[in-house]
Amino acid sequence: MKFKCCESLLHNLVINPKDIYFCCSTFDKRLEYIPEYHGGLLDLEYYKKIRAKYIKDCKNGKYPEPCSQCPFFVEQEWDETLGFTTISVSNRTKCSCNCIYCIISGGGDIEAKRRLNTQETYDVKPVLEQLRRSNMVMDNCQFVIGGGECSEYPEGELEYLVYFSMMTNAYIILLSSGFFYSKAIENALASSKAQLKISVDAGSREVYKQVKQADMFDTVWDNIEKYIHSQKDNPASEVILKYVIIPEVNDSVEEAKLFVERCLSVGCEKIEIALEFFWLEKNHMKEEIPQSLVDTIRYFESQKENNVFFANNISSHITKWLKENFV
Repeated sequence: MKFKCCESLLHNLVINPKDIYFCCSTFDKRLEYIPEYHGGLLDLEYYKKIRAKYIKDCKNGKYPEPCSQCPFFVEQEWDETLGFTTISVSNRTKCSCNCIYCIISGGGDIEAKRRLNTQETYDVKPVLEQLRRSNMVMDNCQFVIGGGECSEYPEGELEYLVYFSMMTNAYIILLSSGFFYSKAIENALASSKAQLKISVDAGSREVYKQVKQADMFDTVWDNIEKYIHSQKDNPASEVILKYVIIPEVNDSVEEAKLFVERCLSVGCEKIEIALEFFWLEKNHMKEEIPQSLVDTIRYFESQKENNVFFANNISSHITKWLKENFV
């Protein structure tokens, strides 16, 4: 039957440092599974129970409050099969990058970053093995490695996560700053179903330093080129380079052009564009928009032949916004 729901409620699991959620929405309120979690095996019977309750409520028009404003909560025919199509591993928080738009550190707050970089966490392996043994990992599951910097995980952990994804026939998505070259990532790109996504957010070293609060521009591009080379003979893997547009920081057509040119020069075949979350969250789309942002978005829209696309279905929203306000 048709009913309002979403893929995350039905088939997602997000493993965070101190809690576990059904989704990784950036809204203040998210649909929670375990609000206080510090490791150990999961109560899967409890998960099944609350999942069944949410599905029943949705069918009866009683929607979870955190989902009420979510654009991904829609009415359609849903597959209710029990199991996970996406598992996000985000239990670690250490990251040498310090993006000024980072949600976890509150926009690159130095003290928050220090705390995150020294924060202890639990071993995620027992949970993943439990899910595998319980047949909860569905075939072709997306296995997202985010939260902190995966190339800075303790020795052997990223290698295990790559192996686990291969063992469960999952598609592993690795989110990285590109600061440090990882043989585990290289091996994943060369021999498994894998995606590596690196947010560069700049075409010049000066703007890169402003966004990342670190002088790693040349190193990152060197690592990107090596990663792309490692996956060139494996059609099941890909490297995506991302540009998060931050109004009044990198919303420049000149900067955007430099970025696209650099992407093409290293052989990148997929470029993702997003708008910075904090700016969007403040409803700036309803206010006067800087012309520089309009021009930058229009430039990226003109680069579809170079496989430039907008993240999270935002392209249609941007196009509608441009037509309503500036065309």
